[in-house]
Amino acid sequence: MSVTSSEPVSLGDTAYRQLRSDIVSCRLLPGQRLTERSLAETTGFGISPIRDALTRLSHEGLVRTLPRKGYQVTPLTLKSVDDLFTLWRIVGPETVRLGVQDATAEQRRQIITALSAAIPGNDPTHDNTDDQPRLRLEAVTAAFASLAAATDNDYLIRVHDRLQNDITRILALITADTDTPTPEPPIDTEWLELVEHRNGDAAAARVRDYVTDLHTRVLRILTRWPSVVASEITPTHD
Repeated sequence: MSVTSSEPVSLGDTAYRQLRSDIVSCRLLPGQRLTERSLAETTGFGISPIRDALTRLSHEGLVRTLPRKGYQVTPLTLKSVDDLFTLWRIVGPETVRLGVQDATAEQRRQIITALSAAIPGNDPTHDNTDDQPRLRLEAVTAAFASLAAATDNDYLIRVHDRLQNDITRILALITADTDTPTPEPPIDTEWLELVEHRNGDAAAARVRDYVTDLHTRVLRILTRWPSVVASEITPTHD
């Protein structure tokens, strides 16, 4: 159920949210060329909202400007993916440790609610088994965003958001383009107890193990793609 906000949302905000969703979900693929005019035609927004959205996405690192050529969805390379996971292995556990320890009662409730939805079989409202991995990933993403917010550290929150954008892109790209399953976050009832009892160190250790495992598996998948011999990673399907 959506919540109606009393504050109006500008067309630029709406365009930004749509384009950001399209990029993070890889409906707009890494390396894809974009122009204000083509995006205006496909989305129905005017040039001005599209320009505002692209400016914000550029600041977030999701698109880059190509002088006299328009824009490009920020490409992924094997090195950039490797670097991303290396940084996430440093930032992710510490974000979780601080978030678990410092969360307010309301923030803990939000985190536990999101994590509960990520436990297999815990959300009876979604019966389509094909959607379960995606829905669990969305729940975990929401929980980690709440954990980052609970740190009350603006720098850490910005770094987390930037990392989460690219991690989600990589997982979406792999999920859509390979039959090899990626490891899902090991969310179980023990996770809920760690949050409830503010056991940040144990939660951080679990995140570190997961990121390390995911790092290895993602690189193993990508190194089998023909496109890794080039400078940018592209989908292998036609």
